[in-house]
Amino acid sequence: MAFQLHFVQGPLIGKRHALREGESLVIGRGSGATLRIPDPQISRRHCEISEGEASLAIRDMNSSNGTFVNGRRVTEVELQIGDRVILGTNLIEICSSDMQVQRCSRCEAELSLSDLAQDGKDGLCLTCRKAAQLSFVIPGYTIERMLGKGAFGAVYLGKRQEDDLSVALKIVKHDTIRNEADVKRFFREAESARKLVHPSIVQVYDSGEAEGYYFIAMEWVDGKSIAQHIQARGALTVRDTLRLGVQLTDALQHAYTRSIVHRDIKPDNILVHRDGIPKIVDFGLAKSFDQSGISGLTAPGAGMGTLAYMPPEQLDNALNADQRSDIYSLGATFYHMLAGRRPFEERTTRNFILKILRESPTPLRELNPKVPASLSHLVARAMAKKPEDRYRVPAEMQADLIKIFERSEF
Repeated sequence: MAFQLHFVQGPLIGKRHALREGESLVIGRGSGATLRIPDPQISRRHCEISEGEASLAIRDMNSSNGTFVNGRRVTEVELQIGDRVILGTNLIEICSSDMQVQRCSRCEAELSLSDLAQDGKDGLCLTCRKAAQLSFVIPGYTIERMLGKGAFGAVYLGKRQEDDLSVALKIVKHDTIRNEADVKRFFREAESARKLVHPSIVQVYDSGEAEGYYFIAMEWVDGKSIAQHIQARGALTVRDTLRLGVQLTDALQHAYTRSIVHRDIKPDNILVHRDGIPKIVDFGLAKSFDQSGISGLTAPGAGMGTLAYMPPEQLDNALNADQRSDIYSLGATFYHMLAGRRPFEERTTRNFILKILRESPTPLRELNPKVPASLSHLVARAMAKKPEDRYRVPAEMQADLIKIFERSEF
C-alpha cells in the first residue's frame, strides 16, 4: 500500500509527502534530515519513517521532546492509515496515497481524516463545524469561522449584527478557566486595550459573559502575523523592518503615556494588515505600572511572557516589567525580523534562561550583512541586559529609527 504524510498542524501545514515503496525518511530540523521542518521543538534528526511492501513504521531517534503516535510516546511502532503523529508543534496524519483530497465547503481548507470522521455530511472542517455550533452562543454576534486556537480558548471571525462589522471574537469556555484570578486576567486584556486608541493597536469593542463563555470582541485584522511572514518568506527587509518599527514604537509610546506595559511583545502578537499597518494584539499580560501589584494577578516570582523575547528582569518577576521591558522585547522582535531567527535558540529552559541572563546574541550583521551598523547598534541597545542601559522610553527608540530610515538608501 502507498502511504503519504499529511501535515495538519505546524510549519508545513497543508503539505503532503508521498512515500515511495522502500523509502526511509528521516524527519528533523537539521541538515542531516531528508524531510526538514523549521520547528525548534523538534530535534535535528528527530525520527525515521520507513515503508515496506505493505506496512509503515516510525522510530524515534533519541529526540529531546519525543515522538507521539495517537497521544502515546513511542520508541518504535507500526503505523496505520488514520494514525496521528505529533512531533513538536507538528501534527501529521497517515493517509493512503490514493485518497482524494476533499475541501471544507466554507473555508476551503483541506479536510483531514479527523474532519471526515465526524458525524454529519455537512462538508465542513472541524474548526468551521465548531464555529457553526457556536453561532448563537454570543448574543449580538454571528460566528463565521475559526481564526486560531490557543491553550485556553479560540479566536473566531464574526459579524456584529447591529452593523455587520467584521470582528475577531476571543472566546473562552467557563470550564477552561481555573479560578477567579484567571477570569480577571482574561477581562484585564479588554480593560487595558480600551484605554488605548492607536492605529497600531487592535481596538477592543466589547467584552462579557454569555451561555457558558467569556468573550472579547475586537478589531479584526485582515492579514498575517510577523511570525507567519518570517515563517513563509524568511527575514524581512531592512526597509520593511524600519517602516514597521516606527509605527510599533509609536504604539508603545502611546501605551506608556497611559501607564500600560504589554509584557509579551513578540512576532506572534504583531499582525500586519494587508495595507501594511502593524497591529499589536493580546494585552492579556498587560499591567498598569502606576498601580503595580495592586491587582494581585501577578504573584511574586511569576515570569509571565514568552521566553525567547523576555528581558532578564522579567524572568525573575513580571512585577519588575516596565516600558523598558517592552523595549527589550521589541528589540528581540526586530532581531528576529532582520535575522530570520530568534536571538537565542536552546533546547532546555535552563540553557535558554542562562543565555538571556549572561550572553549576547550573535551580532546581526554577521547573520544579515544588509543590516546597517546603526540599526544593529539600535537593536543591541534595546536588548541591553540592564534596563538602565536601554532606551528610556519608546519615543527615544522611534527617533533613532526615523534617523536611520532617513539616512538609508533603498
